[in-house]
Amino acid sequence: MIRLFFLLFLISNICYSQKFPTDIWHEGLLVTNDGDTIKGNLKYDFELQSIQLDDGETLKAFNVNNLFFFEIYDETIRDYRQFYSLLYEVGYNYNVPVLFEMMIEGELSLLLRERIVAETTQSYFPSYYAYGIMPSFSNNYGYINKVKYDYFFLTKDGKIHRFKGKKKDLYKMMEDKYDEIRKYMSENKINLKKMSDLARIVNYYNLI
Repeated sequence: MIRLFFLLFLISNICYSQKFPTDIWHEGLLVTNDGDTIKGNLKYDFELQSIQLDDGETLKAFNVNNLFFFEIYDETIRDYRQFYSLLYEVGYNYNVPVLFEMMIEGELSLLLRERIVAETTQSYFPSYYAYGIMPSFSNNYGYINKVKYDYFFLTKDGKIHRFKGKKKDLYKMMEDKYDEIRKYMSENKINLKKMSDLARIVNYYNLI
């Protein structure tokens, strides 16, 4: 029984003490709107749309208004990631700079924005009664932070369209190659809720 409590405690600590890419300093570089390139360790925040950069001498802060591009090497996935400050329409003819990650660049580009959300979790912990021999298990609810992604398409005209995961919206974005896309999705059982499958279909669209 002590071992059970130890395992539950260990799993709980892993879940609640996990670090996300936004919590970590990453080696990389940043390009400002003025064209200046600065190398150093970067830390980004999608919610605040801000970037901190430590060049070894000073700690500098940037936001989407004075930033053009930055790139990091993310140790959590062991790969490079690229981010841009792009104009996004938030109202009728009203555009503001927004931070996006470039996932696939091409005729149709796939962008994403990550956010950390709290999800409810349910655990079963043993509880003992005065006259019981066997323990009973009671439900305990808590929260765990997880990374979620919002996806966007960048078209050749420079417009950014939010993708809500609907197949009909994807077909509309790819209507010039509708037959090929529909066939590919059917044959490969593409699930648009999966990041890897969404990336596959966008990559295929750009290749044909």
